[in-house]
Amino acid sequence: MTDTCARTTQRLEIAFRHIAQARMAGMAVTHASLIVQAMGFRSWNGDCLGVLITPWAMNLVCLPGGECPWAVSPIGTLIEMELPSGNYEFLTAREETLGPYLSSSLFSPMFGFKDMEQARQVALAVLEEVFTPQARMAASASIPASALDRMLDRPISRRAFLGACLGRGRQP
Repeated sequence: MTDTCARTTQRLEIAFRHIAQARMAGMAVTHASLIVQAMGFRSWNGDCLGVLITPWAMNLVCLPGGECPWAVSPIGTLIEMELPSGNYEFLTAREETLGPYLSSSLFSPMFGFKDMEQARQVALAVLEEVFTPQARMAASASIPASALDRMLDRPISRRAFLGACLGRGRQP
């Protein structure tokens, strides 16, 4: 992790720990065994990208590394970001102590996780998949995507795939 990403990620954790204590404390959607933790942040096109785990959600998060056009967008604006594994939709957000950031929901709520270690493992697996180029993913697949779609009653979504990582998804 670059120094810029490390400093920005530290600010992200501080902001969301405050949210956990102030706004989310006692809320029914929080998983008591989970804490706020930023995982695997790295530089991507001048910004910092990684996974944020909270007791209520797990998100891909992009923090601005400098000036970025989306940083001035209204909260809730949909931004498409190209990553090595494909295009992902993010929503613009802002926290007073953090500033602007992008967020793409992976899991919410977090009750499917038995503990923080499992959440960390899934976050790292997500990052590995997100940063694996499409061509390499396609070449390494043992079953063609069309065959997988036929095995399932409908094509698998990113959310369903990640749910399967937790043992909640359907088996082909």
